[in-house]
Amino acid sequence: MTRERENLTYPLFGEAVRELAQAIADDGFEPDIILSIARGGVFVAGGLAYALDCKNIHLVNVEYMCLAA
Repeated sequence: MTRERENLTYPLFGEAVRELAQAIADDGFEPDIILSIARGGVFVAGGLAYALDCKNIHLVNVEYMCLAA
């Protein structure tokens, strides 16, 4: 089964982040902090922080460790 890949362009990314920020604002939520997971969430968190005028943005790195018995 072949699936067609969707390419997320920068303009589409910006539109998606703005839509997400608008949904959050419409809900009345005003975050004090935005927490970002490294490797995938940094750009989204940055866009949300900017759009929601949130000055506190933090980044965490998550690492998977396999402990074989």
